[in-house]
Amino acid sequence: MPAVVLAMAAQGVRAQSTDIKAYVCQKLDDFTATMVVVKADQRQLSLINKDAGFLYRFKSVTMRYKEPNKVRIDISEQGTRGTYIVNGQIQLVSIPKLGLKTRRDFGDSPGKRKSLMDVGLVSDYYLTYANARFVRRGTVEGTPVGVFELTYKDRDADTSHHIVYIDPVRRVVLKRENYTQEGKLQAIYHFKDLREVSPGIWFPTRIEAQNVNGVIAGVTEYRDIKVNTGLPDSIFTL
Repeated sequence: MPAVVLAMAAQGVRAQSTDIKAYVCQKLDDFTATMVVVKADQRQLSLINKDAGFLYRFKSVTMRYKEPNKVRIDISEQGTRGTYIVNGQIQLVSIPKLGLKTRRDFGDSPGKRKSLMDVGLVSDYYLTYANARFVRRGTVEGTPVGVFELTYKDRDADTSHHIVYIDPVRRVVLKRENYTQEGKLQAIYHFKDLREVSPGIWFPTRIEAQNVNGVIAGVTEYRDIKVNTGLPDSIFTL
């Protein structure tokens, strides 16, 4: 194992705080990336939930994210163009060629909102509507992590939760277990191939979605990552 990795692992052991604030991604206001689908087994993805396979149907999409919880995904494939937007608790989808235009309000389901958690990062804003309870210290593939249970502050609206395994040095989630409203394991996400995309900002460039049968149902890679370019709020509307 390279000396630099050993040094980071040793630092991780020393740095494992029990306070979730010590694991929050710092300095990240926005990012733009190309998301490429490496693997998509729609049957296996459907075992996660009925919507899990939607973005995996497209080979490549452009994703833009801006704090707090603003997402824009642009699709262009085989003559079909579409836009998927999440702005706070509102989700908008438009695919003109298919005659599709929808609006959904996830105000009563915070677990369905898009956030930096979807790409393996914890933000300060996420913690305004989620609680974090330190569970234990552990490791993921040899990397020391802090293990936290994340629940939503409005438990009457959403009783789903996550168990996250966070690298305290690079401040990246390495593994996330999703649990349903009934407390059943729904999926496990593995965040891999971490890269420092800007000083002090690490980003997982490969995400593997595993269903309850232990099958890796979908794999995506993030390429051409650019951070803090000053994305305007206007692009997160239709």
